[in-house]
Amino acid sequence: MGLFKRINLALSRRIHWRLPNALTEPLFPDYERLILQYVSKLDAGTVLDVGAGYLLPDSLKYQRNPNITLIGMDILPSSLEQNTDIDAAVIADACKPWPFEDNTFDVVFSRSVMEHLYDNDTFVSEMHRTLKPGGICIHVLPGKHAPFSILNRLLPNKVTKKLVEWAFPERKGELGFVAYYHHCSPPALQRLFERNGFTIEYERLRYYQSAYYVAFFPVFFLSVIYDWVVWKFGAKRLASQMLIVAGKEKIKAVNKSD
Repeated sequence: MGLFKRINLALSRRIHWRLPNALTEPLFPDYERLILQYVSKLDAGTVLDVGAGYLLPDSLKYQRNPNITLIGMDILPSSLEQNTDIDAAVIADACKPWPFEDNTFDVVFSRSVMEHLYDNDTFVSEMHRTLKPGGICIHVLPGKHAPFSILNRLLPNKVTKKLVEWAFPERKGELGFVAYYHHCSPPALQRLFERNGFTIEYERLRYYQSAYYVAFFPVFFLSVIYDWVVWKFGAKRLASQMLIVAGKEKIKAVNKSD
């Protein structure tokens, strides 16, 4: 690591650790907690991990009921090959009709996937079709109006990929994919789920996105000021990240009168 980068990282970290935890706290632990919460309720069933490049959190890996089948679906075979936690792998485009029957899954989840999908309308529609009545979906994704998301759309993808790999070499291969941010803002995402028959069960927003700039302290410092302001004002449209849980309505029993 070069001297320039080390100095910038050191300065950025000194600021970062002094920020309120309510601003900087990541959403991923909450996302993993929710997956465990809903999957643990199942006596048996089938769960789908869309974009299955990430391994399961240890909490779910070691507590998963053997009667629950975990299917991983991804468009890239290499992502599925790296995931040793899934019981079955399905190569498919999440923006086209899914290769599953209606009412197949109890839980569907995705991490940092929806921003990369060019057609989230089809994605959410297919998710609703393949979820069982009463089924739950859990997603965490970035917001399209955050500065880093806007920059990601403005810069050529090859430039974005080189920048993030330079800033975060330990995450090479995980970042820098083409992103469309289709419906990826809190109001648009809520409307998308509701018009496809879902009920929003839980939503949590995060406003801190300055971590993307830790290798460039001047940019990081200005970004921190921006993040703090939008967080204090609760500007939902400018949220940098979203966690959403949505449910498919259960089939109501019909009482037949004599």
